[in-house]
Amino acid sequence: MSRIGTAPINIPAGVSVECHDGSRVLIKSSKSEKELSLCSGITCEVACNRLVIRIGCDEQVDKLKPMWGTYRSIINNIINGMVNDFCIDLEINGVGYKAECDGKHLTLYLGYSHNIKYKIPDGIQIKCVKPTHLVISGMDKQKVYMIASDICKIRRYDPYKGKGVIIKGKFMLRKIVNKKK
Repeated sequence: MSRIGTAPINIPAGVSVECHDGSRVLIKSSKSEKELSLCSGITCEVACNRLVIRIGCDEQVDKLKPMWGTYRSIINNIINGMVNDFCIDLEINGVGYKAECDGKHLTLYLGYSHNIKYKIPDGIQIKCVKPTHLVISGMDKQKVYMIASDICKIRRYDPYKGKGVIIKGKFMLRKIVNKKK
């Protein structure tokens, strides 16, 4: 079993972390502020610019161990997001497929009879580098990847034609059509 929860989290300069009652974590930076409440049995401590997450001596240690590593990863992602934004690139493949972006809406032309307007949520920036290349960035890693997944679901990748919206750099299998002779 992995022991991700045992690793301490280094707190970089410009980010402050406070533990309240051992079960609530308040993370502040110049950009924003987030609060996370931990489940009972998991506590946190801040010492020497390091955050350590521990589990108590309960009867439910087996149930708390997976949550221990999960909370450690979530807090680490929040701290990393406050220092550097998370970015993901999307690629649009297909004849006539393109995207346009103004500040609040992303307009996608993906071969349907109508264009699709996608409302950009707060805390997320979407840039159209080219009409076929999108860059999604934001502080919350989960939110950035969920939005990328939602946009990819609008026109799923077709392995026979090579069309669709995909994450750039991700290996996508290209299948060959068997034709009758």
